[in-house]
Amino acid sequence: MEFKKEKVYTPLAATPTHNVSQAIKYGNLVFVSGMVGEDENEVLKEGLEAQCEQAFINMKNVLEDKVLFCQIFIAKREDRVIANEVWDRFFLNMDVAPARYTVVAPTVAEPYLFEITCVAGV
Repeated sequence: MEFKKEKVYTPLAATPTHNVSQAIKYGNLVFVSGMVGEDENEVLKEGLEAQCEQAFINMKNVLEDKVLFCQIFIAKREDRVIANEVWDRFFLNMDVAPARYTVVAPTVAEPYLFEITCVAGV
């Protein structure tokens, strides 16, 4: 079986810059680019919790599929508490929560406090 790479796009999430797709479907998997706390009008939310929430909403809007694995990126170790609270709002009631790992690292640009990327099944 030969798989074809397909672009996935929704106007309900911010459009990535630098010639990056929101997501790519390949076979039965969808690979989602890093989602930040900007809404579909590219307005950045204020504060860590609001940015986390918007990034999860963006990810959900790109996907209509089941999330298998997430990578989250936070600027400070103590940001885990808020990131986990938002995570639970989206995944706590699932029978099988996605696998995940968290990276504490400088953000891609100064105003961004959180980023999430994921792989989902179709």
